[in-house]
Amino acid sequence: MKDINDIKEALKQAYSERKYFFFSGLFSLSVFSLNVLIGNYKLIASEFSLKLVIGLLISAHSTMSGASTLFLVIVSALSGIVFSLSLFLVRRQLSYSAGIGVSGIIASVLTPACSSCALGLAGILGIGSFLSVLPFKGLEFGFLGVILLGVSLVFLSRKIVSDVCEVRK
Repeated sequence: MKDINDIKEALKQAYSERKYFFFSGLFSLSVFSLNVLIGNYKLIASEFSLKLVIGLLISAHSTMSGASTLFLVIVSALSGIVFSLSLFLVRRQLSYSAGIGVSGIIASVLTPACSSCALGLAGILGIGSFLSVLPFKGLEFGFLGVILLGVSLVFLSRKIVSDVCEVRK
């Protein structure tokens, strides 16, 4: 229960500045778009047009199963939230002049990767057929991605709500 309260408080602190809504939305949209477009990279490379790219993004739900689309939306949203919280934490650390933890925080921004994007990359690398032998046909990666992003959200929230003392020079 404490974790949920920490998450609520961290979201309240971060999203008190409206720019973090923008960062979350932009990053979520980027993760979603990258996943949809990377699966169609051959088509885009051969017939590139803005109309094609927009059409692929709009019709993404018709090219994936319902569960895959749901996981992609959840992972994209959680990635945007984790990115914004990480950015908020980095900015706060820099404002407190506590440069020691900044490298670890920056690394945490890169850690929560989209598991669905890994599936698109598997197709590019030619190992997409590996997914067919998995019991849930790759949905395991969706579960794993949501769990990892949830854990990242909890740890970031704990860092945000913990009291930080100002470092004197």
